[in-house]
Amino acid sequence: MTLLRYIFVISSLLMTGFSLSAQDEQGITQENITDSTAVDSLASKPKTNKYGLRVGIDLSKPLRTILDDRYQGFAILGDFRIKDRYYVAAELGTETRDFNEPTYDAQVQGSYLKGGINYNAYSNWEGMSNLIYVGLHVGFSTFNQDLNNYTIYTTNTFFEPDVRTDPRNYSNLNLIWAELQMGIQVELFNNLYMGLNVQLKRILSQKAPDNFTNLYAPGYNKVTFDNVYGAGYGYTISYLIPIFKK
Repeated sequence: MTLLRYIFVISSLLMTGFSLSAQDEQGITQENITDSTAVDSLASKPKTNKYGLRVGIDLSKPLRTILDDRYQGFAILGDFRIKDRYYVAAELGTETRDFNEPTYDAQVQGSYLKGGINYNAYSNWEGMSNLIYVGLHVGFSTFNQDLNNYTIYTTNTFFEPDVRTDPRNYSNLNLIWAELQMGIQVELFNNLYMGLNVQLKRILSQKAPDNFTNLYAPGYNKVTFDNVYGAGYGYTISYLIPIFKK
């Protein structure tokens, strides 16, 4: 009886050990399967980086039109993502600028086109498309300039100013410039973006009137006689039209 009891106890202990070992192996197997499934699930999860056309308007020009009675302007702009951090960008606009200065009265009106490449320096989370970018653009402006009246320059103040009132029209003027642009684009709502940018510009070439000078070039801003550099800014609102995800 004592021997049978010992055999029963040992058998029970062995059966219990085998049972626990089998449960551990099953748990490890299930855990491995779960981990493998999770890894496969993460690996198979599609990327959500958006590639598409973003189009919008420059809000600074309509706002300036409202606030400044000597200015009218409107511009549309857009960009297209060609690689992970690179975008092709373009802007098309029209502007009219009146000058009522002590020595002349004039009006400039025309249109412009500029385009180039933007590089996004911001590392987005998966699925985001915000931008902190720097871009190199080239602009071309074509315009007409109407000189309504002007005063002949002289250093002799003895006589009254010689004011000429014969209007002159200068057409087919143009200006080409290079532009370094820095800005941000932030997604406010799904695919709707608000942006801000500043522009540093340098004139490359221009066609000016005979016996006069260009006063203003649409897209470039005011032209000064002895300076080839300029600056500008823009506030934008745009909408991203997703084409594909990559």
